Amino acid sequence: MAVEKTKTLIEWLIGQIDGKAYRAGLISGVRHPQADGKLLKEIGGRERLLAQAKEIEKDALLGGEGNIRFDWRDMNMDIQKIHCPVELMPKLCQRAGIEDPRHRQLRYIQMLEEWKEKAADSWLAGYYDEELGKLKKGECSQTMQNNMQDGRLYRCLDELLRLEDPVEKPIFSARVFRGAADQKEGITPAKLFRKKYESKTLGILKKYSPYYEEGMSDDEVLAAHGILSYAQTLEWKGALSYVLDTGAEISSEKNVYGTMLNARTLEHAAVRALPGIRKIFVIENKANYEAMEFKGDELYIFCHGFFSPKEIRFLKGIVNAAEEETKYYHWGDMDYGGIRIFQFNKKNVFPKITAYRMDRKSYERAISAGAGVPIEFEKRKKLENMDAGEMEELKFCILKYGLEIEQELLI
Repeated sequence: MAVEKTKTLIEWLIGQIDGKAYRAGLISGVRHPQADGKLLKEIGGRERLLAQAKEIEKDALLGGEGNIRFDWRDMNMDIQKIHCPVELMPKLCQRAGIEDPRHRQLRYIQMLEEWKEKAADSWLAGYYDEELGKLKKGECSQTMQNNMQDGRLYRCLDELLRLEDPVEKPIFSARVFRGAADQKEGITPAKLFRKKYESKTLGILKKYSPYYEEGMSDDEVLAAHGILSYAQTLEWKGALSYVLDTGAEISSEKNVYGTMLNARTLEHAAVRALPGIRKIFVIENKANYEAMEFKGDELYIFCHGFFSPKEIRFLKGIVNAAEEETKYYHWGDMDYGGIRIFQFNKKNVFPKITAYRMDRKSYERAISAGAGVPIEFEKRKKLENMDAGEMEELKFCILKYGLEIEQELLI
């Protein structure tokens, strides 16, 4: 059976003063806690209380006039009440060998002010403003204390903000931690971000970053901010000519079964020409994409979800190389996510793109074929509040029938 750890009387008095109001500098005067059964239990009994009270009275730092007083009773065999000035807190902490919570709070505020200054005029300043607001109110959760103690999360955010070019996740991690590692757990610098700080960073990005879009996967969120996984690729079928920064020009015209570029190639490639292409299809679902047969005047692009910055840069080259009369189509799931991805592509990649097989007739035909999946309650609420724009008809159908359509079910 585990033995419950007891406190010293000084530690107990610190707990009586510490709190949001004290850490915010909003209280003063004298605390008058009762020496009741709860106190006796926490410090380990009456004998410990009496012995420690007498030690405090003799302590040149804590005892004496104007400092801690005890209301003794029963011939000094018991204590009724303790009188402890709030202003004595720094001395109590000194005796306990801990940092004064108010001093710690001010130190944390100064640290975050410095990180905020580095993030000035960026979206990240909003995160620091909210955290500073909590600290100034006296709040200080264990999570915040952990973040402050090693500062690693803020180093990750600072490095992310300063990325000039996309970088793979392990390289990003190694760059941030520069040879440091958590020796206790045997985590190498290249893995520290993924193991300990990725989820925290994602939480901040999803709440504060203007580049986050509802429905993005974690990898897509990180990619939108320049942190890539090695698995990132771009796939298409069709006649597209691209040039590498080595000077080599490559055409996919004869690769009728599809072309795939990895993340490294995307970084060094640019679209050169689209010979004969008159229609461009962005296809969200792999099954649909694979089912498309090569045609000389059509280009099929697999859209795995939200395109990453490298993909967006490459794909914008298609717009520049395409003929003015080229048509652009988006074919995706008839659901909340499909609408979000369509809007993202229209805003960030292909301004002239229109929906393909995502209208009312296509939706009702899919329902008749038994392809509907009940929409989740949370997604329904989000859809109800969404400005669907030109996809308003599809939004209405989904809400009317309460069903979403995944395109794979129609293959």
